[in-house]
Amino acid sequence: MKKEKIILVLNGKIPKKSELNQFVKKNDIVVCADGAANNLIDANIIPNIVIGDLDSINDKVKKNKLVKIIKRSNQNLNDFQKALIWMKKEKYSNIDIIGFDGKRIDHTIGNFSIALKEISNFNLTIYTDSGIFHTVKKYKKFKGILNKYISIFSDDEKVKITTTGLEYELKNKTLKTNHSGTLNFANSDNVVLKTEQEILVYISNEFKI
Repeated sequence: MKKEKIILVLNGKIPKKSELNQFVKKNDIVVCADGAANNLIDANIIPNIVIGDLDSINDKVKKNKLVKIIKRSNQNLNDFQKALIWMKKEKYSNIDIIGFDGKRIDHTIGNFSIALKEISNFNLTIYTDSGIFHTVKKYKKFKGILNKYISIFSDDEKVKITTTGLEYELKNKTLKTNHSGTLNFANSDNVVLKTEQEILVYISNEFKI
């Protein structure tokens, strides 16, 4: 796998320019899913690559010679899927994602199902308005999260998960549905998760009062 870290910008709600710049600085390559490129160009941030069916990008993007445009016309896939397929082919694995939510709930649900399905191929960190999704592969320790809400998601109901530091601990347990691991919270400053296969862990920005 390539060591470069990518930030993938989807066409949802993105941070304000100052925060957006901080995201970009932390990554080596900026990839936009189709129309998300318009928002970056308007913020004076030039993406390296734009992927999609290109039905949403404006002339500012099309005419910018610094932007590599990759057209993928398959209407059976959304632009998030098209971007991940390209990244997998190019052997990129470490990906930050913004613009995941914030416009239409059906798009957000679709994006979530894609991310959950693809976590075996990537190390995804997904930033949303309300919190962050983290990919956990076998073991991960989260620090400084006392009283934060936590939800755990698995695409495989047979995967056994063990936690330390949560109000409702999992001890070699499986999640039978996508909502089985939700609405938990950290009762310790540090939380440890162990899993047989990749899972998504959501840590809310909100603290339990």
